[in-house]
Amino acid sequence: MIDTPTKPAADSPDTPDQPAYPARKVWWIVGGSITGAALVTGFTVFGAWAWAVSNDDESTTRTEEFDRAVSAVDVTADIGGIEFDAARGTALDFRLESTWRGGEPETSEEWSGDFLSVSGECDDSRLLGLDIDQCQTNYTLGLPAGADASGDVGVGDIRLDGLDGDVDVITGVGSITGTNLRTTGVTVESGVGDVDLEFDAVLGDIAVDAGAGDVVITVPDDGTTYDVRVDGGVGDQDIRVATDPTADADHVIEVSSGVGTVTVKYGI
Repeated sequence: MIDTPTKPAADSPDTPDQPAYPARKVWWIVGGSITGAALVTGFTVFGAWAWAVSNDDESTTRTEEFDRAVSAVDVTADIGGIEFDAARGTALDFRLESTWRGGEPETSEEWSGDFLSVSGECDDSRLLGLDIDQCQTNYTLGLPAGADASGDVGVGDIRLDGLDGDVDVITGVGSITGTNLRTTGVTVESGVGDVDLEFDAVLGDIAVDAGAGDVVITVPDDGTTYDVRVDGGVGDQDIRVATDPTADADHVIEVSSGVGTVTVKYGI
């Protein structure tokens, strides 16, 4: 019996491994995920916007008269405004107007002896970086004679009328306006906004710090001399009062301005 040799089986060509997911399928998955995320974000943002525009503002007003001794008041507001006026009598007149959409602002008044501390805080609720709550707290306080006033507003204007104590106020974004002032000292600061102070009598030094905005200080032409010091960045300076840059000056007017004109003048 003759053995017939068998031919070895021909080696089959190597077959490359098939990827678990074809490239096209991977791109479909990635693209679908991105599109889905974009749609979810878009619907969420639209929902927040629709909620904001479809809800009406709510508001409340509260007034009170504090018939007690007052030496000083301090008011802090996130967003809104502060107005300090001269009261007609010896009582402290208090008025708060709150407006909001979403979370109601948190407000408080605390007495420590004859010192009153007032604050208004807005809720910082956010959705995907959007501020979905809007609020303002606007304060008006009528101060008895001799009371000191201090205030700090994040965004909003500050108004002063007829005050005769010490004044120290700050606003981040907003104007500061003073009329009929007879203050024993004034320090005001505005990050962005104009400062306009008009004095019936100057009984102390004046200090103004304005980041971006014009500064106008109007004083009576009553023979008082001033040591006027201006540290200006960009903007003109117009000084039209009697100056005496020595210790003999009655009062110091010091102005620091980043961008804006500075004017110190007599009233008409």
